[in-house]
Amino acid sequence: MSYCLNPDCQNPQNHNGTGFCQSCGAKLLLKDRYQVIQLLGQGATGRTFLAVDEDQPSQPRCVIKQFFGENVTDAAVSSPSAQGIKHRHSKTFSQTAKQLDELGKHPLIPELWASFEQDGHQYLVKKYIEGENLALEVADTGTFSEPQIRELLKDLLPVLSFAHNHQIVHGDIKPENIIRRPDGKLILVDYGDVTLTGTSLPAQRRVSGSAEYIAPEQTQGKATPSSDLYSLGVTCIHLLTQLSPFDLFDIKTETWVWRDYLSAPVNPHLGAILDKLLERSPKKRYQSAALVLKDLNSWALVSPATPHKTRLAAGAIGGATIAILMATLSARVPAPVPHSAYNPEEMPITLPDLSYSAPRLDSNIQPLRTFAVDSGPFWSVAVSGDGQTLATGSYDGTVQLWDLGSSQLKTILAGHFGAVWTVAISPDGQTLATGSEDKTIKIWDLRTGELRDTLNGHSEAIFSLAFSPDGQTLASASEDNTIKLWNWRAGNQQRTLRGHSEEVQSVAFSPDGQTLASGSSDDTVKLWNWRTGQLRHTLKGHSDAVWSVAISPDGTTLATGSWDNTIKLWDLDSGLLVNTFIGHSDQIQSVAFSPDGRTLASGDMDGTIKLWQLGTGGLVGTLKGHSSWVKLAFSPQGQTLISGSFDDTIKMWSLCP
Repeated sequence: MSYCLNPDCQNPQNHNGTGFCQSCGAKLLLKDRYQVIQLLGQGATGRTFLAVDEDQPSQPRCVIKQFFGENVTDAAVSSPSAQGIKHRHSKTFSQTAKQLDELGKHPLIPELWASFEQDGHQYLVKKYIEGENLALEVADTGTFSEPQIRELLKDLLPVLSFAHNHQIVHGDIKPENIIRRPDGKLILVDYGDVTLTGTSLPAQRRVSGSAEYIAPEQTQGKATPSSDLYSLGVTCIHLLTQLSPFDLFDIKTETWVWRDYLSAPVNPHLGAILDKLLERSPKKRYQSAALVLKDLNSWALVSPATPHKTRLAAGAIGGATIAILMATLSARVPAPVPHSAYNPEEMPITLPDLSYSAPRLDSNIQPLRTFAVDSGPFWSVAVSGDGQTLATGSYDGTVQLWDLGSSQLKTILAGHFGAVWTVAISPDGQTLATGSEDKTIKIWDLRTGELRDTLNGHSEAIFSLAFSPDGQTLASASEDNTIKLWNWRAGNQQRTLRGHSEEVQSVAFSPDGQTLASGSSDDTVKLWNWRTGQLRHTLKGHSDAVWSVAISPDGTTLATGSWDNTIKLWDLDSGLLVNTFIGHSDQIQSVAFSPDGRTLASGDMDGTIKLWQLGTGGLVGTLKGHSSWVKLAFSPQGQTLISGSFDDTIKMWSLCP
């Protein structure tokens, strides 16, 4: 069947092969290439159709959004005011199309294929997403469970964050506009009612969205990012109850009563998140998708454990000091790991000494500086070889470049579609590599911020990156249990190292470039001849995930930090255990050697940083100031330690005795 696009047509359905509508005579082929076959839906601003692009050899299906024109009488159509309205809407449509085109680069947002005006109407043509919408799914299978609601939030919140960062408000979030693809991924579709924010165009006070799901301010023509979050919350309670949102709101008391219609009580943490999403007052509601994700993942602490070891989180709903890790992006949250029986007030125990010692520092060191940016929390830190630039990777998918001398933010690099887990700077200080939850590695010019290349090859998130000492090779560790070696200048993958049975969390090259060390959630450390792919040693001794590995500047010692709350030192050549440092009361996230190799810094889940004397294993100092897990990097001179934390701050510590 062919469908007529004339809104006034009384009988729009036509048989195939008909060039003109048999009812109204309108031409059926839009722009001489799009054959409309079905009406999908209609709202206040326009209609959505399923169509076929007959201009392409494969004739793929697509979705066409037709916008209704302004309601202007024939007598007034040529008036200056009417012409002004037409010009304004044409300009707004053009800018919206440009934003949607940029938005379509996200892998979970339908790609925009075309935008144009024809016969007094504006049209958007987007890629068709195969699958079933959630309205049909809930009707077929019944109410959603808590895990399904959490999955929905985990899939859609990062997409909304990306859209909002591009000044796009969706404006019509509802079950009908959420498609579950055959691979299980949830896709938010129908961006036809979007509102532009942060533009110089006059605001359009038009009501968009579906009455049951829109935020109160949308009825006044005011749509903001928090309006989308409200609609997402309403969608969740509908899926939990299978009732109309109108039935879940008590008009007399002006309160939501959705809990009264649940078949079983929801987890209090999830309930608190939904309540805040459903706040009628925009000021009391969540202001960003990132804040919802923070609270969502603090719930992960008290949720049932996932069957494999993943990143742990801890915190309180809505608090300023929520200490969480992004379960959202890679399902990386396990049950809390029991702490060891070690009393943190006791002196650390050690095995035989190494051959050198370091001077003791003040145990009450205070940070020289603390700085932050709204794109935190910070997942990773790296310092350039000249000590001038600090690179940090953030939860929101951006990378920040800081001037360490002034602590000023120089630039923000945007390009990833998920949290940036790892950043690494080449030995010559010219190139920055970043790895993300979006399964890609991006190569940037550190001086200009220009994106040079994107490396694809891993099937899951990238957790760690390291440049070889000569700067020619880049190693990447992934959630897909593999390590890949890249000729990053040519954009070619050289080799894949397989051997770990769980996620590879960290990699490090030896200074001579002969050995690559890797730490994994399978509790082991592996030493590789990465040039040949040969596995030299598998080091066993930790009783939980090995989160961080570092090799001393002289290439003799490997340090490993683990979720078993210990640090182990190994002889890099033989693979023999040399020493064990015990002193942390929480899972260790990061270890780093000072440039002179005399001090080891370690950071744990609760934000505590410890400095260890390599000669005796004794504590040089304990640095307190963070409220959540930390990643560490020394300045090239070794006099400053930089810590980036999930508490949204970066701190610089002076280590001069």
